[in-house]
Amino acid sequence: MFPTLFHFVFELTGISLPFLQVVNTFGFFVALSIGAAYWSMASEFDRKTLLGHFSKVKVKQVTGLRIALSEYIINGCMSFIFGYKILYLMVNSGEGFSPQDHVFSLEGSFGLGFLLLSLSIGKTFYSDKKQRKETPSESIEELTASAHMGNITTIALLSGFFGAKVFHLLENPEQIDPNTFIQDLFSSGGWTFFGGLICGAIGVIWYTTKKGLNWRHVIDSSGPAMMLAYGLGRFGCHFSGDGDWGIANLKPNPGLPDWAWAYKYPHNVLGKDYAASGMEQIPGSVGEYSYQLITPVYPTPLYEALMGLMLFALLWFFFRKKDLVPGQFFAIYLVFAGCERLLIESIREHGESLYRFSGIEFSQAQLISLLLILAGVLGFAYWRVFPTPTTSKKV
Repeated sequence: MFPTLFHFVFELTGISLPFLQVVNTFGFFVALSIGAAYWSMASEFDRKTLLGHFSKVKVKQVTGLRIALSEYIINGCMSFIFGYKILYLMVNSGEGFSPQDHVFSLEGSFGLGFLLLSLSIGKTFYSDKKQRKETPSESIEELTASAHMGNITTIALLSGFFGAKVFHLLENPEQIDPNTFIQDLFSSGGWTFFGGLICGAIGVIWYTTKKGLNWRHVIDSSGPAMMLAYGLGRFGCHFSGDGDWGIANLKPNPGLPDWAWAYKYPHNVLGKDYAASGMEQIPGSVGEYSYQLITPVYPTPLYEALMGLMLFALLWFFFRKKDLVPGQFFAIYLVFAGCERLLIESIREHGESLYRFSGIEFSQAQLISLLLILAGVLGFAYWRVFPTPTTSKKV
């Protein structure tokens, strides 16, 4: 496994780049999934604007004005922080220094911070002098609805991360401590995908409705984006070995490589902190990431990543081209997402279940998967009966 990009690059190429230790492999794939989702949804917003489903966004452009002092301050502060902390961690990465142990400390380099601060102010000043005019000019530019994507992404991230954490705590109420509840909400561990999906969707629908975008076209645009992000994000779970794996698998191997059938996740990111819960130290290996599972498990994150990309391809290249009523495309996504997770939950480790009905025990994810499938089927049928969405307002 590859706890950081340093381990990932070194394993693939044999090249040692210690500064990459500052980048978590899981975080890298999360960032990649966010970028991919942005591209997918923005592409659909552009397409739907050209088709007339979304109104164009009119933006007033003013050129020739002096750059505001606030922009100098913001750019300078961000550059100083990047130099003081991030560059410091990169420069000092190496044998005996793990950047992950120093990220949230006050350690840093004032020299690197002020260097980037100076470069930032110089660049901003050069740009200011170059674009400034004696007589500023105004113009109205018409953009596609993808102009909203910056705000949509921010709202989706904030509401999604909040929902992922809240649903995790609801699934594991024993972890709820009234004295540390706020702190737990912002801790790095414990996320539930469906919580992020539900709350993120609510946040996006609220914002786009306020901007006059028809919500049925909005959710249609979001389906492929969420499936693509899910698939790429699961690669991050697998390659980092973050504990989101399957149940023990001692069945005979049908001829697949061990990493695709029954895997011990060697050098996983959990490391020595989980040595007492099913971990063992790898013979001849030392350090924080020198542990692996005692019993091999199904590599369910890998299965989910591959299924997610396959389902995205179906949505993007096949169903997106079908003549569907607004809302039906998203209904298909709901059925796909629900079926995928319902299938994987049968071999996925999800700890103690909270839900029991008529002697049947099931996880929160299984319950939500069934609800997603039901919502997708009912939504597909409902929108076939009521096919016409409200026209988008001009923004």
